[in-house]
Amino acid sequence: MPTVAPPNPTVSGDNITVSRLVNSPVLIQRALRTLVQQRLVGDKVLSGEVDLTGTGAVNYEVSEAIMANSLAERVDDLMEYPESLDGTATSAMAATEKWALATTISDKLVARNRIDIVNRKLIKLANRIAFGFDALVISAVASAVTQTSAAVAAWSNSSADPFADITLGASVVDSLNQGYEIDTVLCTPNRWARLIAAAKVIERAPREGSDTLLLTGRLAVVAGLQIWKTTNMPSGVDVMLLDSKQLGSIGWEDQGGGYQGDPRGVQTKRIRLEENDGWKIQGRRIGVPIVQEPGAAVKITST
Repeated sequence: MPTVAPPNPTVSGDNITVSRLVNSPVLIQRALRTLVQQRLVGDKVLSGEVDLTGTGAVNYEVSEAIMANSLAERVDDLMEYPESLDGTATSAMAATEKWALATTISDKLVARNRIDIVNRKLIKLANRIAFGFDALVISAVASAVTQTSAAVAAWSNSSADPFADITLGASVVDSLNQGYEIDTVLCTPNRWARLIAAAKVIERAPREGSDTLLLTGRLAVVAGLQIWKTTNMPSGVDVMLLDSKQLGSIGWEDQGGGYQGDPRGVQTKRIRLEENDGWKIQGRRIGVPIVQEPGAAVKITST
């Protein structure tokens, strides 16, 4: 949708009325929130990268077993070795999709603002596209993961023990014997707050130094696990544990076209509209989440 330029100043008696977008440099130049502040975690959940440039699609295997089907047997001298079959993995396909936004602005709007309005709008487009793709990644993970582990008590309960719930949840993944190692806890802001406020977590946290939980409110690592919070959790999922190194990857594609930026993230482009005295600015993210090992994660329920 085109962005309308601020109205011209008006005079009524001794009063001159000027649009706030013209007369308030402080308002115009306020800093945009960064993507870090938006708590984007998709690339932390699916840490692998797959270049799909030239094909736009990938064939991959889901949950390939790391052990032969049969147990090893004791063999005497000159006896034949017993043979074993290997389990077959499920074959799956994934194709990249383009997620994009655009807007147009007039030369008039650019001339009457005291900042580079084009760059500002590019940042806003990039933020929205990146935030949406992050939600897509987390939703894909949540849909693929079927393992669950119930919390002993709701984390709002005084008897709750989130630390035990996390370690017990990790044991569900460990019991598969597939080489997975849980290294990340992903939760909603509410469950993150309940986690760091839980008495049984605080009493186990370090108490000395200037970087303690009680002084900073930060709980970056517990039991060797990274703790991340996100507002992009799908409905009904509040806490997930995962092995970020084995869970999967994000496929990306570079389609060219004169766009600026890393094709593994958001790319942007400015297009001059000479016939309309303005600019069209647009951004895109071309990619696809690939969940290769859904067994490398578990949902914590009843929190």
